Amino acid sequence: MTEATAGQGIPVARLPSRLGRRWVRRSRVEKIPDQPVVHLLRENDPGRLVDQLSDHLGSVVPHVVLDVGGAPADSQRGKSVQIRKLLDRAALGLRDADSWPRIGRLRFRRYALLSWLLKKNLPPTNLARAPHSDIRHLLREYLSSRRPRRTQQEEQLEAQGWELAAQNLPWYLYLLSLVFFPVYYGWWVRKGRVARWFMRQRYLSPNESADFPSFAQRLITTPSRWENAKQVRKLLVHAFLADLADSYNRRLWRWKWVPKDCYPVLLLRNLRDESVGKMLVRLINDVRNETGVPDPLLVIGSGAEPLADSETPSAPVTLETWHETLQEARRKRSNTAWYVTLRVADEPPVTDDEPGVSLGQTSLPLKHSKMLRRVPIALGVLLLIGGGAAYYQQYEYHCGRSLWPWTNSDLWTADGECVGIADADYRFSSGVTDAGLRARLDEAQEAINAQNEEAAKKTELPHITIVYFSTLTGVDADSTTLDGVAAELEGLAKAQEFSRRNNQAAIRIVIANGGARMGHAAEVAEHIVEYAAQSVPENPADERALAENPPVVSVVGLGGSWEGTKEAIRTLGGNGLSMVATVPSADELPSLSRLYYQVGPTNSWQAEIIAQHIRNLGVDRVTVYSPEADLYSRNLAEDIEAQPGIAVQLADTVSAENLHCSPDSLVFFAGRADKFGAFRTTVQETCTVPGSMPRIMAGDDTTKYLFDNDLPVGFALDYVDFTGHRVRGEADGVTGRGMLAYDAVGLVRQAVKRTLEGQDPGGTQLNGQAVWYGIVQLGQNPGGIGAISGHLDFRSPTGQLQQVPHRKAISVMRVVGTAPDDPARKSNTQVLMYCGDPREQIGRCPP
Repeated sequence: MTEATAGQGIPVARLPSRLGRRWVRRSRVEKIPDQPVVHLLRENDPGRLVDQLSDHLGSVVPHVVLDVGGAPADSQRGKSVQIRKLLDRAALGLRDADSWPRIGRLRFRRYALLSWLLKKNLPPTNLARAPHSDIRHLLREYLSSRRPRRTQQEEQLEAQGWELAAQNLPWYLYLLSLVFFPVYYGWWVRKGRVARWFMRQRYLSPNESADFPSFAQRLITTPSRWENAKQVRKLLVHAFLADLADSYNRRLWRWKWVPKDCYPVLLLRNLRDESVGKMLVRLINDVRNETGVPDPLLVIGSGAEPLADSETPSAPVTLETWHETLQEARRKRSNTAWYVTLRVADEPPVTDDEPGVSLGQTSLPLKHSKMLRRVPIALGVLLLIGGGAAYYQQYEYHCGRSLWPWTNSDLWTADGECVGIADADYRFSSGVTDAGLRARLDEAQEAINAQNEEAAKKTELPHITIVYFSTLTGVDADSTTLDGVAAELEGLAKAQEFSRRNNQAAIRIVIANGGARMGHAAEVAEHIVEYAAQSVPENPADERALAENPPVVSVVGLGGSWEGTKEAIRTLGGNGLSMVATVPSADELPSLSRLYYQVGPTNSWQAEIIAQHIRNLGVDRVTVYSPEADLYSRNLAEDIEAQPGIAVQLADTVSAENLHCSPDSLVFFAGRADKFGAFRTTVQETCTVPGSMPRIMAGDDTTKYLFDNDLPVGFALDYVDFTGHRVRGEADGVTGRGMLAYDAVGLVRQAVKRTLEGQDPGGTQLNGQAVWYGIVQLGQNPGGIGAISGHLDFRSPTGQLQQVPHRKAISVMRVVGTAPDDPARKSNTQVLMYCGDPREQIGRCPP
């Protein structure tokens, strides 16, 4: 019977491979294989083999360990109870040993009901009574225990009844049983799959009962005493194996139609003669012989000696040859048809230094069954999306990436860009391929959202909303414009923090995108007006409502001097929203709305600085190159041309006719930053004679190019910078355009403070016009308004109030390209002029 003589055997380390890893499903189309009952034999400590295999299977393969060394009961009913308790523990163990991605939940619908009925042990019912009355009551009790009351304590399970049965019922059947119990009961006892199985199986002669309730009546009246007890035990084993086989059957209309990746394993410790384990093994053997239904259960026991057989095969049976003789043994109803012994060699004694042989952790080739089980739902979702044309159109139109497109409807797609007003979950950075720039944009927006949350907690402060309206997407996803935008976002977050920490105002900032070159600014401005109208509080004294939805009081940023910016200014100003621009500098912008202000200089003042710098250099010829006829470039070029004391030639292209290759001439670039690279290359390729390179100068927009690019070695560039010198040090880490954004929010904050001075709490409703009035009041300060990028003085030389700062600080910087490995590569900028504040002046400035 054994594969080796006593004292010999296979090494423990080879045990998984010797067993053939029969718990692994080799192929997705593989049928359920015949699984033997393997008896591992070893004289010394055979129970350790079960522990080693259990550790090897781990949480990957569902398995349960049973100690079956107890002696069989004396009575037939006692033996049936022993088998039922063993199978109860096996069913509970396999159910809880869930390995969801590979095998899913194992359910025992037939066995659970059978075990639950057998536990009743009721006396036989008077034949005069209809059996349906008792069964109907029991079925209601069975269904009512569907409520999930799981526990890991076996004692509680015994006290509360067999809850596994109820938990295996679908939730919808439980609800139907409560509402339509009579209908459900009539269907279940006649057409239900479990009931039909009981009436078609072969044990306890179910055909002798009129219907399932009559058969169930026999099961609750201690059948091991009044009927054939061995048939009862076989029915228990048959139901257990049938449930396992059903879990591995594929049906396209079932949820779990994909085959599982492994088979369950039953590990039996102390399997020997005259034990309940031998009785269980023989029952499994007989049921498989008699029913012929394949099941996936692999049974592995351990013991010192093989079980005594009533039949001895003519030749020793091995795991390799067992399958060859199986069919003949089954037809002969052999009680050892499924039984195979395997001798295992003894292990060295276990010590502290040598803990024993470890079989390691098994692994399975995961066949993605979990994913494929979701194929029906995936198909349903795809069909739903494909069928909902209106929904799909809305989803594509709105770019907030919400599952429900009617939420966050203030964002939409236009010309491949996401424009509009963003909520707290959206980030304007999805199209940026530069990882560093994308991370910077994301971090800045997250910092603003964090400050918004902190501001909402400050209920004792005035709560306001400021809309930052700018160009947050570019024609080129990595446009140099976005570097300046990232700096402005960082400055906004710092301004929020300063205001909150100094108990001046709780500021919430909402971000709005006007698209590349503010191409969709007019349409977005209309949405901002609607958004501001929705934020008007019904009760200005309700602090909680104000903290949750503060009123919109101003729009800052405005993205630059573009045609779209002009339309946005008209729309916002016409609807009573104050505006504080950062980098827009075109001279005509203030004339579009009296509610428009800016913290940056104007093109006319910039032109004065440029003309003075040209005079300081003493060059003879000046060519102003303006490649595009946009609002900023055209206005700046015309302002420079109008300056006295210099002779200027305007040009829209660089050519030998208008480019004088001499150090006594100067070429001024009045275009946008994204065109400067091509301009610089053309100048270098035209002036190739050594020492003939003209002086190169550029306007303020070129600083965005310098953020993200390096100049060639020896290439000298003078450029205008609105933020080249910090006046105040209160905002650490804020640089470049971030200083202007910080000052824009600071101006709104100070205007709110001025507006509320001397007012009763809740007496003044904050809105765009109130902030405009506050800015007007601030403009009357004799010393101007404090700002980190330079004082803001909104008084003209004649004392009249104006909407742009008078002689706002401007720097003229010089940078010279260096080698990549030069330590001074990032710190070689020189301040040539700083004009605006006489106390901080550097160089010779305009009078």
